[in-house]
Amino acid sequence: MDIKLVYDFKSVNGVLYNSLDSCFFSKLFELSFLCNKDNIDELNSSNYKDVTTGDFKFNYFSESKIHISDISESKLLKNIFIYPIATNAENNKSFGVDIDYKNASVIDLISERAKELCKIHKNFKIVIYCGLEHEMPIKYFKNIYMALQRNNINPNKIWIISNNFENKNNNIKFLDKFKIKHLNAINFLIYYEQLKTKADEILDDKIKLSFIDDNDIVSIKKNKCLMLNRRLHWHRKIFLSLIAGDDLFNNNLISFDLPYNEDKIDDNFVYSIRNDNYLDVDMFFNKSDYTKESFNVKEKTKIINGYNKLEKLKFNKLDILNFESIDGRNLELDNIELYKESYFSLVAETEFFGKWNGSTTEKIIKPIQQLHPFIILGSPYTLKYLKSYGFRTFSEVWDESYDNEVVNSKRLLKVYSLFKKLNKKTDDEWLVILKKIKNILIYNRNLLKNYSYTNNELVISNFKKYLQDEHIQENPKLLQTP
Repeated sequence: MDIKLVYDFKSVNGVLYNSLDSCFFSKLFELSFLCNKDNIDELNSSNYKDVTTGDFKFNYFSESKIHISDISESKLLKNIFIYPIATNAENNKSFGVDIDYKNASVIDLISERAKELCKIHKNFKIVIYCGLEHEMPIKYFKNIYMALQRNNINPNKIWIISNNFENKNNNIKFLDKFKIKHLNAINFLIYYEQLKTKADEILDDKIKLSFIDDNDIVSIKKNKCLMLNRRLHWHRKIFLSLIAGDDLFNNNLISFDLPYNEDKIDDNFVYSIRNDNYLDVDMFFNKSDYTKESFNVKEKTKIINGYNKLEKLKFNKLDILNFESIDGRNLELDNIELYKESYFSLVAETEFFGKWNGSTTEKIIKPIQQLHPFIILGSPYTLKYLKSYGFRTFSEVWDESYDNEVVNSKRLLKVYSLFKKLNKKTDDEWLVILKKIKNILIYNRNLLKNYSYTNNELVISNFKKYLQDEHIQENPKLLQTP
């Protein structure tokens, strides 16, 4: 079956994004009804702050974009029709969580004709692409299901694409909590988009000198660890405080900038540590979880004392002197010299304390690009998730049991304990380790290359397969091991 992308509105300059509120049409008239990033940005900069829809990035699935009125009965039997919606990296607004959007949802803006086709035709699907934003906390599930109920849309006809590998488990938890049958569940597709983007970089001859050569793996380095930090979310600031408390910034390449985005992260870190504000409390959080999830008094004291030292340091900048200059650049390349001068990476992923947000980003792919061994400060089962794509990790040379630790405070301390152990290793010991894992590093980078955009057929075939099954009981990946 062929895939057709269906839109409610077409103009002389092409289709208009689906779920675009009609209140913006008068402004779009001034912009010649041309939907592109620049014009959406123009809407956002002129008091049209509620524009959340954007370009559907899966256009390579099909170049056929048709108007919804052109769908016939005969065509519905021969093709898969996708009604595409993109959140424009504004999931809070798109799913009606952000009060600035008046608690409306992109689902409320689906046309009546699309709703009708959803009800009567198996081959008509609504696909919501979340872009590089993978958050899916409990409030998202609640708002999405309520919006579907308001609009009388069967959840089975909704497919949400993101890189949150916990969506299946979280969906089941939510359905069980409210006694909703599993057959009435939203479908989720996992799409690790950054995997393809970083693979493309490796294959780009123009930047091939930006990546370490195989011959540079086994050599003595000036530093032990490379840890790059921009926004200091809870787990990063706590980890940096532990490092400062133990005076371990020397002989490590660790970047941070306390004043950067401080107002958006936390303005009273010490108070928050004492009062457990780092905990992710929601309707699923039990009283017993406070004791289980919190740092104990001794651990809090160590964190706070370390933070007092960290405040005196204020910042430590490596390749980027001004973090504002890369704000919004999700996939920038790091300086190759940072990897040449250090033995391993400590990857502080975006998510840590959020129980609903199991995901990886481009951050973990960077050391794979650079033939650099790594440990991860992230969600539980992140290493397991990487392995599901065929990548190998380093359990033969150090303890990776931290990946299976679901209690966040304990997992953070396990990662820190491993960080300290690796810091104590001598150059000779590191040379032995690097010789043992050299083949793993080379294997991982070669595997990464296979996920390039040149291999779109893999994604398209998986996409078609999943769309023809309305009762997926797994967390299906659009990218499988090549």
